[in-house]
Amino acid sequence: MKFLWLDAAQLLVLLWSLRRSAEADCHQSSQPSKLNFSVTYDLPTFTADSPVQNMVALNGILYVGAVNRIYAVSPNLTRLSEYRTGPKSANEPCGRIQDGEVAANVSVDNHNVALVVETIYDNGLFSCGSADNGVCRRHVLDDGTHLKTVEEDVYCFSDYRDRGQPSDPNRVVRPSGAQVLNVESNVIHFFVGNSEIPGANGTAGGDEPHTMSVHKMKTSQNGFTFFSNRSYIDLIPALQGNYFLRYVYSFHSGPFTYFLTVQRAGRDSQAYHTRIVRMCSSDLQIRRYVEMPLQCFSTDKRRRRSPAGDGVKVFNVLQAAHVAKVGRNAYLRVEEGEDVLFAAFARSKPNSPEPTANSAVCAFPLKYINNLFKSHMQGCKTVEPYHFTGSDRKSCYNVITGGRKVNGKRIMG
Repeated sequence: MKFLWLDAAQLLVLLWSLRRSAEADCHQSSQPSKLNFSVTYDLPTFTADSPVQNMVALNGILYVGAVNRIYAVSPNLTRLSEYRTGPKSANEPCGRIQDGEVAANVSVDNHNVALVVETIYDNGLFSCGSADNGVCRRHVLDDGTHLKTVEEDVYCFSDYRDRGQPSDPNRVVRPSGAQVLNVESNVIHFFVGNSEIPGANGTAGGDEPHTMSVHKMKTSQNGFTFFSNRSYIDLIPALQGNYFLRYVYSFHSGPFTYFLTVQRAGRDSQAYHTRIVRMCSSDLQIRRYVEMPLQCFSTDKRRRRSPAGDGVKVFNVLQAAHVAKVGRNAYLRVEEGEDVLFAAFARSKPNSPEPTANSAVCAFPLKYINNLFKSHMQGCKTVEPYHFTGSDRKSCYNVITGGRKVNGKRIMG
């Protein structure tokens, strides 16, 4: 198992060079706006009964995860059906009740932590709520005989063995937040990143679901399994419960799975920044894990020729992101059909992950991000991620002990 962290100082040089080559994107358009602001647009709308937290689409139907509700909505935003996920009393959740939790006669809201679709066995929907002790519910939407509403065929996705234990693969998410990505090949496996928010309920480690994990869906369709004890990693014990780590977005592109996080900039730093994590989608164990900083820059055109660093604004904490295939773009140097990451950043308050009102949107072609990963790994400009390993020593990718093989050359040492 290899975990790598690409050195931030070395990486900044490369990011600056990319930023300069794309400065033309920030110029004001010479074309006047042709948008007619006097026109009234009558657009379809959908209003949920509680705050909306996640949305996914499957076969033209939009599924909306909200507090205490899962909605199915038509393309014209008409409500088709709904499933009530809460409020729940403590004796109703899918997962086992933990010691010290609320009394059975106390109801709690069920926040939608994750909403995921799957299409291999049946067209299905997984809804993972904050009140279900990490266990998700599976909604069968099409079993091959007829279409079903979102509330028609729902069950807890767990075989109940070892339920509530820290190594229980059926416990997927934490109430503090999670990003769950379904990667389908000949099997279904969920890549999961669970946020660690100091002071939030259920983030002190111990018997909580793992920080990062890969869950393989059983062919019996009644739960998940871990391929091995290398299918998950956790923050080191010294950081559990007092280290801010928020998983903001996840996506799949080519052979890789990606997560975007907001966390402290370094082992001894009080500042916060954004990182992009990459793993191989084919791995059922966390074998090839690498991460690096990701920042959004803005340059004041009037101060571009001033000393280095003057007039540059750094937007350090990610707020939202989306990956899309784009048309040919000369400024971004991408061809039609290439993946581009669009990310909304904010400048944070000093030594805090809390955003200010100062924000910006940056576009990152994935091929350039992957080139940065490749060049730093091949150049051995990598260290171990302290928050997962407890060490920040230099560590090279694909190293053979004894006779070391680096960049295709065997080095004795």
